[in-house]
Amino acid sequence: MRTILVATDFSTRSDRALRRAVLLARQLEAELRLVHVVDPDRPARLVEAERREAELLLGELAETCRREDRVGCDFELRLGEAFEGVLAAAADSGAELIVLGPPRRQLLRGVLTGTTAERVIRAGALPVLVANGVPAATYRRVLLATDLSPGAKAAALAAVRLRLDRLGALAAVHVHPTDAATLLLRTPVTARETEPLRAQEKREAAAALAAFLAETGLVRARRLVLSGDRPVAELLLEAARKVRADLLVVATRGRVGLGKLVLGSVAEELLRRAELDLLTVPPIADSAEPIPSPDPAR
Repeated sequence: MRTILVATDFSTRSDRALRRAVLLARQLEAELRLVHVVDPDRPARLVEAERREAELLLGELAETCRREDRVGCDFELRLGEAFEGVLAAAADSGAELIVLGPPRRQLLRGVLTGTTAERVIRAGALPVLVANGVPAATYRRVLLATDLSPGAKAAALAAVRLRLDRLGALAAVHVHPTDAATLLLRTPVTARETEPLRAQEKREAAAALAAFLAETGLVRARRLVLSGDRPVAELLLEAARKVRADLLVVATRGRVGLGKLVLGSVAEELLRRAELDLLTVPPIADSAEPIPSPDPAR
């Protein structure tokens, strides 16, 4: 049986994560495992009081999932740092997906660094779904972001494994670098003079995207090719609005080889700004089941 791990702090933000996880569990024929992490760095009597209360709440949530939602569900409580407890629980349960509620939005740029969501994403080896939207139904429109890198391929195959390609509509967007924009900035040419180069770049990017989708078994996906003359995260969010996506799938690291504990700048910006659900996938996503080979007939 496949397992989805849901981290909860019993807030309304965590309620979104649980509701989304229930919908996914039905879709994947999976079971849920709830985890709550208690900070032990306080007086022992306070830690014990929170532990007892948390166990009662976890039991009630699990029972509701089993009785009302008809989804298998168990739970556990851990002591320690929140992100470490979540990752340990995921590893011990053999989960293939972690679902979190949205991080608290902050006004100042950069203060997101260190939140539980970001630390789970950058330190873990599993796909992490951040449930930003209201989970009223299964996903209707999914947008896969790709830069055609191995990390993006892992994200595409995770979408296949989670059956996101079998929903109502799947689109793939590729933001390609553009020499035409650089030429326009650095030389005394007009935008009209760079049009042939732009057209050629777009044709090449479209062909590369088609080959990428064929390789990952997503040949039926709608294709969007955008010129990278603006920040990539901004373009991806704009594309998500265009196709009315309720889920955006993105790799945590792209073409540039970064260290394991470094979260890609695009993924970090999306985590900060996205209002729709965000599925982040590490370059090599461990899972309870192997990633299936793409089926060209699908």
